[in-house]
Amino acid sequence: MSDCLGGYFKFSIASDGLYLTVYPPKIGGKRASIDDFMFYIEKRKIADCSLIKAKEAFKVTDVPITVKVSDYTVFPSNEFGDYRISTNGMTVEAIFYPPFEGANELSEQEIVKDLQSVGVKYGIDNLAIRQFIQEKEYFKVYFLARGLAPREGKDGELVYNFNTDLKPKPKMKEDGSVDFHTLDNVNHIQAGDIIASVIPEDVGEPGFDIFNRSIQPRRVRKVMLRNQKNTKISIDGLSLISEVSGHVTLENDKVFVSNVLELSNVDNSTGDIEYDGSIVVKGNVLAGFSVKSAGDITVNGIIEGSKIFAVGNISINNGIQGMNRAVIQAGGNIVTKFIESAESIIAGGNIETDTILHSKVIAKGHIIVNGRNGLIIGGDVRSSSLIEAKTIGNGMGTSTTVGVGVDPSVKKRLDELKKELDKSGNSKIQLSQLMTLLRKKQEANGTLDTEKQKMLQNTMKSLIMLEQLITSDKKELEECRMLLTEDSNARIKVYNNAYPGIKFVFGEQYLFLREKYTYCQFMKVGADIASVPL
Repeated sequence: MSDCLGGYFKFSIASDGLYLTVYPPKIGGKRASIDDFMFYIEKRKIADCSLIKAKEAFKVTDVPITVKVSDYTVFPSNEFGDYRISTNGMTVEAIFYPPFEGANELSEQEIVKDLQSVGVKYGIDNLAIRQFIQEKEYFKVYFLARGLAPREGKDGELVYNFNTDLKPKPKMKEDGSVDFHTLDNVNHIQAGDIIASVIPEDVGEPGFDIFNRSIQPRRVRKVMLRNQKNTKISIDGLSLISEVSGHVTLENDKVFVSNVLELSNVDNSTGDIEYDGSIVVKGNVLAGFSVKSAGDITVNGIIEGSKIFAVGNISINNGIQGMNRAVIQAGGNIVTKFIESAESIIAGGNIETDTILHSKVIAKGHIIVNGRNGLIIGGDVRSSSLIEAKTIGNGMGTSTTVGVGVDPSVKKRLDELKKELDKSGNSKIQLSQLMTLLRKKQEANGTLDTEKQKMLQNTMKSLIMLEQLITSDKKELEECRMLLTEDSNARIKVYNNAYPGIKFVFGEQYLFLREKYTYCQFMKVGADIASVPL
């Protein structure tokens, strides 16, 4: 006991009564207190102790002091612990009290039995027990058992692979002006893209209190992907995949995927639109903006002086007020109520409209202008096979060109492309030979000097750019060849009047009308352009 850092006291029994010895602490240790004494005598049912004498003994701080506290003797008490269990059953703390002089001290096994007797079945800390046995520091709190807190889990989480808070915002140009055309307000996706992913919930692990009762972690929230239209869920259930190219939106925690983009108008609120699916504009496309679609484009209102490009068809419920700036191109058909002052209208299929006024219009298929008005006045209208209209030109002699068959400019472009491809082919051979030579030097020497390394990089870049140019020219060449297939039945049909001043073009031949023609059709008869009955 002499090695005890803290102060302590001991009772001893003599023939004339009960004695108390109070030992001071070593430097840094804690003094024993009268409160510890009071608890001891209450716990061990020691009566008739003189509290006055005991208090006087505890006042002495530097040397041990022994005082007689009772004329009566008691049965000697062994060393004992006071064990206290926390209200949540997760810890057991113990404060130990010294034995009477000559009485027994606790062993490690006895302390474990004491703990078991108060119900402790889990988490006994034998190291802490041994620490007390070695230190013998009384009146100090030792934690002898601890439960295992549960490992809390985590709620499942949905991770969206797109911007869920799109807010159209114009970009600032370098000159300080604001670009309202590029607003980036559509979440574009491709077929096969992962739209959303699940981070699975972690249920955690249960814990145990000192009574070995299981303590469950809090319940976690499980999240699941919901299959919507145009989407599918991966086999493992962790990914939502788009089945179409288009756009994705999040509405009330639901993911919607569509290959049809619906807009109220195309204006400052949307900027220019480029989309991999079809586009429906419920209102108008204002001047200065562009719309590009990998599918079809439908405009319920009017197209002003804007640029419209569709891989598929273009339908305009009202019409085109081109302001001499409208450029509209469709890989398929174009259907519109009217075309007025358009810079360029091009269709890979047919064009159907009620009126064409002062516009350049080209169709690989038919051009049908036979609505209520059926007018073609001014501009240049060309089809590879058929143009139908009620009236072409007017009594004022407005200059109007209407042509069918092969456009001579296509033949010219075909010749240009052939020359360009020959030149590009020769350049490719030369660049390939140079690159092969440089690589052989690199393999032989292990490296190239700085100048030749730069030459090799530039040669590779030039080859890549040349390949792209050749691919583009070959594609255009095939398109020109398709256009050169002249339709021998190409004709222009007029159901009402064709006025003087009109220029009819059939391939490389043309005819100026000198008089008015009514209800007839124009076609090539032999080497001439002739008017024949409908």
